Amino acid sequence: MLKTLIKKWVFLLLIIIFNLIIALRTSIGIFYLFFWFLITTIAISLLFITLQYLGAGLNLSRKVVGKIEEDDFSEIELLVNNEGFLPLFNVVLEDYLSPAIPEERKKRVLLNYLGAQSSLNIKYSCQCPLRGKYIIDPLVVYFFDPLGLVFLKKTYTLNSELYVYPKTFRIQKFPPLVKGVLPWFGIGTRRVSGDEDEFYGVREYKDGDPIKKIHWFSSARKNMLIVKEFQCQSFSRATIMFNLEKALNFGEGKESVAEYSIKIAASVAKYLMEKGVSLEIIAHTEQIAHLPFNRGAEHLEDTLRFLAVAQPESQISLAEMFQEFSRYIPDDSNLIVIMSDRDWECLPVMLALEKRNICLIPLILISSTFLYSGDKQREIVDYVKFKLSGAFNFNPILFSRGENPEEVFLKYHER
Repeated sequence: MLKTLIKKWVFLLLIIIFNLIIALRTSIGIFYLFFWFLITTIAISLLFITLQYLGAGLNLSRKVVGKIEEDDFSEIELLVNNEGFLPLFNVVLEDYLSPAIPEERKKRVLLNYLGAQSSLNIKYSCQCPLRGKYIIDPLVVYFFDPLGLVFLKKTYTLNSELYVYPKTFRIQKFPPLVKGVLPWFGIGTRRVSGDEDEFYGVREYKDGDPIKKIHWFSSARKNMLIVKEFQCQSFSRATIMFNLEKALNFGEGKESVAEYSIKIAASVAKYLMEKGVSLEIIAHTEQIAHLPFNRGAEHLEDTLRFLAVAQPESQISLAEMFQEFSRYIPDDSNLIVIMSDRDWECLPVMLALEKRNICLIPLILISSTFLYSGDKQREIVDYVKFKLSGAFNFNPILFSRGENPEEVFLKYHER
């Protein structure tokens, strides 16, 4: 936009110089005539843009799809209402989502004309390649004069929120889970009179729900009425544990250990909750994060929101994290650990969880493959497979950079 204005001013300056040369060779009156015509035109143009700027009664609202995955397009709808007494000409609306998309992808919309007391609905989209939580704000409006030589800028605060979730992959087969007979860890249980089912979770209160089913602790925490739900005793529970250690985050951008870990965690969580598994998340990013056991669409949304903003800032090791929180993992459940091959010394301690009927499912990223490629990468994969399979009596699920994680699960079950 600034480059276009500079070109226009340079062109105008060239016209003035050209007119001055002609006037000096003919009559100075020609120059005076052109000069006063130019001054009058600019004055009218400035008066016009000032009236537009001061008289504009713009009322703007923005609607954004609140959640998408990486590399998807966010659909944005902008409603422009001109509540002023003057029509608008040559108005540019500028909107962009930063830092989810680069600044060069700013969305600019030109309104050649918008009548007084009228409205316009504008729809556009932008691609968001990076996961995260983004606040789309502000929206900038440029009022141009009829000649397009100058503009006045006005900023409107709209505050739209967008979550870009990690890109998930399809899981067709997953290691079998053990089933437990106990409900959530950390929340007390009781039977409903005359019912053989067990309490397993909570949901928002609906009209007609018995008062005795209200879970008062959750109601106070969420500032809304929450009721208990019950189900049959035999069901699967799983804990997903991972540590986004800064020192072990090899690779760059999306091709890094942390991004692969988050993608795997999101995909596994989505798969398990779609299968009705009650899921818990224990993770360490910059600090410890704990999402208690729950299931259903709302819990999946909470999990994906957490994974959207998680960053590899942990200063502790997986061994330290496991030592601190392993005792909270309930018996008769499943532990899915997303870990680096640099943390393989934790496996003997983790395998001891079998005494508590906890099924361990380690998903291991071969971290060195994020530093090398080609033959060197293949040598690293073969070495790690040999090292882990020789040290433990199980076939680990291994992931390396550039490998399709969906195929990793399929190959694991084909062994």
